[in-house]
Amino acid sequence: MAHGGSSEDNPVALNVAPMVDIIFCLCIFFMCSFHFKQLEGKMESWLPKDKGVFGDPVPNPILEEVRVFMKYDAGTGNVLRKVNAKPVESDTDLAAMLVEGISKYKSLGRPDTPVIIDAEPEVPWKDVIHVMDLCKVNKLEKVELAAPMPPKK
Repeated sequence: MAHGGSSEDNPVALNVAPMVDIIFCLCIFFMCSFHFKQLEGKMESWLPKDKGVFGDPVPNPILEEVRVFMKYDAGTGNVLRKVNAKPVESDTDLAAMLVEGISKYKSLGRPDTPVIIDAEPEVPWKDVIHVMDLCKVNKLEKVELAAPMPPKK
């Protein structure tokens, strides 16, 4: 089987099994030593250096929402409330800040800006419902609840 035909047709008998072994060894050697050029993950680009992260920050960024953060303080048993990172003490201050924020967005041509209530899971629901009632009393129609944070691993 190592040679083709009969011995009468081909007077010289060649054993090709060692030659096939050498070719396979060479193929394996070249396959292992070959380095592929990385195409993914790199992109040549020329970006302007005076804009973006390295440029001047935006002086007054416009947010698209009024967010009420609610956090339960287990030490005092109180719920801490903030409107866009400003602490709020009383219900009248909270209502005034919400009405002021929504009216600012309405003046900018965004009448459908929502009030988003972002409460941690430990906050009692009666406090969340109380904030929703304050929104309803002050005729703030679009009130949404933020999605809960994913569990910490």
